[in-house]
Amino acid sequence: MFGLTQLVERAALVNAGGVACHFQGRDTRWSELRERIARTAGVLRGLGVRDGDRVAIISANSDFYCQYLFAVAWAGGVITPVNARLTAPEALYWLQDSGATIVFVDAPFVELIERIRSQLGSQVHAFVYVGADAAPAGYHDLAALLATTQPVPDAGRQGDDLYAIYYTGGTTGRSKGVMLTHGGLLVNVMQWTMTIGVTGVDRMLIVAPMFHMVAALNCIVAALIAGSAVILPRFDADLVLRTIAEQRVSKAALVPAMLDSLVSSPDARRWDLSSLKRISYGGAPMPESLLRRALELLPQTRFFQIYGQTEGGPNISCLAPEDHVLSGPGTEHLRSAGKPLPAVDVGIFDENGNRLALGQRGEICVRSPGLSPGYWNKPEETRAARRGDWLRTGDVGYLDAGGFLYIVDRLKDMIVTGGVNVYSAEVENALHAHPAVAECAVIGVPDARWGERVHAIVRLVEGAQCTAEQLMAHCRTLLADFKRPRSIDIVTQPLPRSAANKILKQELRAPFWRDQARKV
Repeated sequence: MFGLTQLVERAALVNAGGVACHFQGRDTRWSELRERIARTAGVLRGLGVRDGDRVAIISANSDFYCQYLFAVAWAGGVITPVNARLTAPEALYWLQDSGATIVFVDAPFVELIERIRSQLGSQVHAFVYVGADAAPAGYHDLAALLATTQPVPDAGRQGDDLYAIYYTGGTTGRSKGVMLTHGGLLVNVMQWTMTIGVTGVDRMLIVAPMFHMVAALNCIVAALIAGSAVILPRFDADLVLRTIAEQRVSKAALVPAMLDSLVSSPDARRWDLSSLKRISYGGAPMPESLLRRALELLPQTRFFQIYGQTEGGPNISCLAPEDHVLSGPGTEHLRSAGKPLPAVDVGIFDENGNRLALGQRGEICVRSPGLSPGYWNKPEETRAARRGDWLRTGDVGYLDAGGFLYIVDRLKDMIVTGGVNVYSAEVENALHAHPAVAECAVIGVPDARWGERVHAIVRLVEGAQCTAEQLMAHCRTLLADFKRPRSIDIVTQPLPRSAANKILKQELRAPFWRDQARKV
């Protein structure tokens, strides 16, 4: 079997002097990155990390983050990236649930960690400061430790060994840790690489937050092909355009909202973007009007729509460039999520577990060597997400005679806004914590920029006085920014309920989605 760290060994062998990653004017060669990874693993071993121990990372984007993604596995550990946008209670739950024993902490997040440190007790053996300046009191200084630590041999994690735990939202209001293995991720990045067609000459732009699976996947792909990752600290349209031109970026991963910002920039046409040959996008459908504008600005660029979810490995299907047809035969494929990736089987099932024929609508289920083995410490939820060896995606759709997958609705109580998952129950729990709220429902409604936005419908306790703005301010103390409602309707009538006393969210969603061809 093969492990992800062995990709680094090969890249350092076949392209030792090639640029592994570029960040803010700093180039790191593959031979240098391998040395840093092995040395960082030595630090982790010295701090007590043993095979299977979880190491959390809460850090801003940088080339060093790419180093951590491999160093933890090199030491035998399991990475647990922490969403840098979480509130303190949310971050505390992730750290406690994962059982992280080491936490890498970047400068902007020391204050957050200090707010929860006492509640972590003896679980965390060491907080390791990874900022550029001197470490605060009570933190190990990674730079100082690296200066005195020797590199260690690769621990040799591979196959079914756990590589990472990536947390998603939870349908019961609690996040779930999706387990990803070395072998599963290796299969999935190879499926993705075969489909997108990148090679060792490519320079791939990473602009997504590096705690996100998309960024990690691109770092792993860079190692697989011994190519280059060009990492930006954040998304900024002008910075992205300048970087593409100056660094001759050939591949970028974006969500449609990012692409909209790029093509709308008044400076877009003054930069030489001719190097950009491929863009993969996902998280929301691409509006036809945006695709037309993008193709006008980037006529040499091939577009790939990716459909997936972390549990799926993460990538499931792809709408290829030749299927981005704007006129004539084949235009209907733009409404699809493309065809399954190589070695991915997609089936449509009814509620009784029967596989449906082409054209019939049901739950989209997936099986592949790259699937997640399940949720960390949640066997019941893992069983609920499976139908035999099939993953239940929670999305409703159908397959046509050409093998194109169409997504028409969602079974899961989930909102995808700007490519990020938000589970309604978590937002509803926050709203219910306000004493003026009698009942509420959180749904996703169409948004031209983000695909969906978080919308809440609230009925107040009789006689209570509270505004939508006050409820939003309340949510600000409990939820990360991307989870908070962007709009709130306050109603006076009870919310519609089923005979089982469940709020009928489909009924609440219907007016917003009536004129939309795709209901997610």
